[in-house]
Amino acid sequence: MTRGVLVGRRPAPGEVADAYDAVVIGSGAGGLTTAVCLARQGRRVAVFEQHYTAGGYTHAYRRRGWEWDVGIHYVGQLAPREPVRVLSDYLTGGALRWAPLGDLYDEYRLGGEVHRAPVGFDAYRAGLIARFPAERAGIEALFRLIARCRATMPALALGRLSGPVARRLARLLRAAAVPPEALRPAREVVAGLVRDERLRQAVLTPSVLLLADSSSRLPFFLLAVLFEHFRTGAWYPVGGSAAIARALAEPVRAAGGEVFVRTPVARITLDGTRATGVVLADGTRVRAPVVVSAAGAHHTYRTLLPRPSGAAPEPDPLEGLRNGYPFVLLFLGLDGDPAELGLPRHNLMVTDGDCDAFFDAGAGKGVLDGGTGPAPGGGPAGSAAPTSGLFLSFSCAKDPTWTARHPGRSTGEILAFVDPELFAPFRGSRWRDRDPEYLALKAALTERLLDRLYRELPRTRGRVAYHELGTPLTAEHFAGWPGGSLYGLAKDVAAFGDGHGPGLADRLRPRTAHEGLYLAGQDVLAGGFMGAVTGGLLAAHEALDRRGRARLWTGLLASATGRSRGASDLA
Repeated sequence: MTRGVLVGRRPAPGEVADAYDAVVIGSGAGGLTTAVCLARQGRRVAVFEQHYTAGGYTHAYRRRGWEWDVGIHYVGQLAPREPVRVLSDYLTGGALRWAPLGDLYDEYRLGGEVHRAPVGFDAYRAGLIARFPAERAGIEALFRLIARCRATMPALALGRLSGPVARRLARLLRAAAVPPEALRPAREVVAGLVRDERLRQAVLTPSVLLLADSSSRLPFFLLAVLFEHFRTGAWYPVGGSAAIARALAEPVRAAGGEVFVRTPVARITLDGTRATGVVLADGTRVRAPVVVSAAGAHHTYRTLLPRPSGAAPEPDPLEGLRNGYPFVLLFLGLDGDPAELGLPRHNLMVTDGDCDAFFDAGAGKGVLDGGTGPAPGGGPAGSAAPTSGLFLSFSCAKDPTWTARHPGRSTGEILAFVDPELFAPFRGSRWRDRDPEYLALKAALTERLLDRLYRELPRTRGRVAYHELGTPLTAEHFAGWPGGSLYGLAKDVAAFGDGHGPGLADRLRPRTAHEGLYLAGQDVLAGGFMGAVTGGLLAAHEALDRRGRARLWTGLLASATGRSRGASDLA
């Protein structure tokens, strides 16, 4: 590892103070968002991260001269005054810069058919109509419904807050502006609008591969959120994804706080039902009136909180909720620059034409050989299906600083979701000391993923000089998510509810039952970068007093109206 991608620092002996205004557990996008929001209101915040670098799934790492992002492949809603732009400029004072990917941000290769995602609803709709003219009425109805779902996420976010005014506004917004289709399964809604199965696949594939679940379980509004999120295009952080955590750490330090790495938290301390601080793994006790856990709801409730000693057990807020799907991620180091190798700036999604098959079949319960399903990414029948369709991304082609920083080299990633039981036999083994059968499984998966890479991008054949495969056990070791889930708990129709009653995830509000303890990150509302930072913003709102909240939202409003310092895009 080199200093260029490392964010945060390990504390010197005795450096961690015994008291802070707030403690944040976990340094992903959600935790750092909360930390910055508190720091900008004058709070001294300590962020504790168990990994050797901060950033969670936004961190980057280097090996043998190549550099990879582990989770950020593109981000939407970064046009002027759009939500992510406003929040990014507020949090970093405009220091975090973003480069647009251009008019094509995704390409779907579905069973041999190629579909491309252009910028703008009009262009997207026109492209689908040109390809499926008989489905014009259904396509137009689909995009009208997508537009009608725009208030769903704000309504759900307001509903997660504890104040009576926020709850009342959420109910009014939900009743007035959230259509009933928003919370129904995406597959069911799309099937009611269009008949052509190839068109259905073109519409459903992005949400299935980006959100990691069957479209029979994903609520339709999440599909609509993805369309809206990338309506004005997609962007990538200039300098790589490590630039995100680097920019977020500065305001924390400016307010007297710090982002500490290699400092795992062992438990949250309580006085009755009130959180009073944390105990680090080395035994250091840290007091704080505000404790924010961005380490995932499962880790928070099952590991960090003391078990209740009373006769009557407390209600389990995780009951009935599923873990999201785990994944494998093949990191590629290639000889040659992105242009020479023909690496696209946009992302590639590859399936055999049925994006749901893997998830609907119980996540492909086969072994690697002798099965009857498609191969990883949709290979020929006669082999097993240990992975979903594939997501290919090449950050080297997206970052305008890449070639100057790494001349003559390229990197990329291939992501696929896997059967939660595929790596179960090796759970409990230690990193860098795994069973030989685990290494054999990794080698077999790597071979198949490389074969698919060469078929999709032939100019990469013979140019892969280095590769390594991250598995669910890798993710569990570094990120702490049980089972190696990419998005924490599943974001399905059971979690969000059917519109008539609360969903199971309504119990996971940023304000917990323990006074002074708050949840941030992806489990608060939704997955991905936008979901994580929204969860972090909601946690900060709840943790601040009335004056602090007023200053927080005033600052965001100033960022939205251009009265605060911003950063311009790079061409």
